[in-house]
Amino acid sequence: MGTVKSETSHHQPLEDVIKDAVEADNNIREEVRRITLNVLSDGKLNIDEITQVTYRMVKGAGLGAVIHGPDGRNKLANAVAGLDDALCSAAEASKLAIEEASSHVKTFNKQDLQHAIKDLNDFESMYLETLKDVAKETSETVSETLNDLVRHGRLTGTGIGQKATETAKLLNEQLSERLSETVSAGVDSASKVTSNLAYAAAGFLEAIAQTLDKKITSTSSENEHK
Repeated sequence: MGTVKSETSHHQPLEDVIKDAVEADNNIREEVRRITLNVLSDGKLNIDEITQVTYRMVKGAGLGAVIHGPDGRNKLANAVAGLDDALCSAAEASKLAIEEASSHVKTFNKQDLQHAIKDLNDFESMYLETLKDVAKETSETVSETLNDLVRHGRLTGTGIGQKATETAKLLNEQLSERLSETVSAGVDSASKVTSNLAYAAAGFLEAIAQTLDKKITSTSSENEHK
């Protein structure tokens, strides 16, 4: 498994950054979304990196929720919703990277597309399994909340699950017929395609994060002048 950047630019562990954000209780969902996007866009965006970031985010959110007592359940749920929002943006960034790669038909084939789509389809199961993993290692209240979120997610679906399914279907419809059946020349070639996609997706995610931040800043400014 790869190693994701676990500290912020101020050299503070990611878990502590999220813990502080949840404790501060200042638009938790949006703050968690923003932090998650910033971390995920720094480096490469693949399922291993996303899993590690998700684990650390949820762990930190659980630690921060405890200070709020009985209301900690709602704070944690808001934090997890922010994470879900960020993962939806990550799925969109992956889609853009795949679409860009598909324009280079000599180096991207149907096998590469199917591998990338499989990773997209793994987003929701990774997300829910990570919530379960953190639930096993934390306090009773946090554990109950996370397990409730997992049960609810499996019954009604999650934002990232819906986004990933829609994205995978769209990519199949758009690209499957025009890509070659040619198999990549060896493991190294396939690995290079995967790595290139991960870096490209991180770049697209950074652009998405910047656009969302501008919208939020603009909305806040408008509200202040009303």
